[in-house]
Amino acid sequence: MLLGLLLLLFVLCLYRVEVNLGGFHADYLSKPKTDSVKGFFIVAVLFKHAVGYLNDLECGFEGLGDHWFVSFNNCLGQLMVVMFLFYSGYGISESFKQKGEAYLKRYPTRRIMTTLLNFDVAVMAFVLLDWALGIRVTTSQVMLSLTGWENVGNSNWYIFVIIMCYVLAWVALRLPLRQWLHRAVFLFVLCLALLVVLSLIKDTYWFDTLMAFPAGFMFSACKDRVERFLQRWYWLLLTVLALSVAVQLYGFWSGWYVDRLCLTYNTLSITFGLLVVMLTMKVGIGNGALQWLGVHLFPIYIYMRIPMMIMVQWQPGLVTACPAAFVAVSLVVTLLIAWLYRYWQIRLG
Repeated sequence: MLLGLLLLLFVLCLYRVEVNLGGFHADYLSKPKTDSVKGFFIVAVLFKHAVGYLNDLECGFEGLGDHWFVSFNNCLGQLMVVMFLFYSGYGISESFKQKGEAYLKRYPTRRIMTTLLNFDVAVMAFVLLDWALGIRVTTSQVMLSLTGWENVGNSNWYIFVIIMCYVLAWVALRLPLRQWLHRAVFLFVLCLALLVVLSLIKDTYWFDTLMAFPAGFMFSACKDRVERFLQRWYWLLLTVLALSVAVQLYGFWSGWYVDRLCLTYNTLSITFGLLVVMLTMKVGIGNGALQWLGVHLFPIYIYMRIPMMIMVQWQPGLVTACPAAFVAVSLVVTLLIAWLYRYWQIRLG
């Protein structure tokens, strides 16, 4: 049954798909197109989180095709968030190119504070949920959760990392550097320093995809030259990137390489991001459903664990007996929360 949900996601991608074999989509990095790509991956993230709860309950995944669903999540792994980071870095760079200093003046409130405050609202919702479910959380845990450093049952690491990347991007944009590429290189160095710090304190998933953010920023800095190069040697480069991702994934799961800084996995993340970008140059995914998911990425990501926690606490036996229903209900309730999110969303600037 779980396989049906996975197939539904891929069928959704095929709806109104636009393939341009004779040329390239000029709008492959437009907001509607990138939102569609993010829409696909945010559903994949929900699937992965649901599998995590099912694993905690020692679900056997004995339904027809369930192993394909689990394998998809295991194979994609942390790469699910790569495009969120890549497109964020790219979008910040492009916004500054278009708006200049006016963009920077509103940046701290609109980018950083708005994200943090809306995240904190979600944290308090999880604190109330923990109280209702009888889950004990400490005061220090709650306080640190407001920064994303800890959690109270919610997803937190990505929010902490993306806010830090926002801050580092703001620093890079504020510097009086003449060459745009110099800003990109400086941001790359700052993010690498953040990676090193996190590697000393946190688990690997906190930083193993982090460098996709400055990679997106750098793509924007070199966009014209990179586009000409990619389009000139498109099929050769696409093949090389696809093979590279396949080999790197196989090497990672086979244990060929392990490094504490996860530089190899960050390299895989950048390669994967470029592969997706190249695919969207030819294949335009732009249906309204995926766009809606991408536009509402934040509330979907932040609140998706609420229905999962409730069902796992109240009906663990039913969850393991009907894992597909667990995932489907979690998805539907999360989408309802995302639709209602506008009523309590905080907007600054």
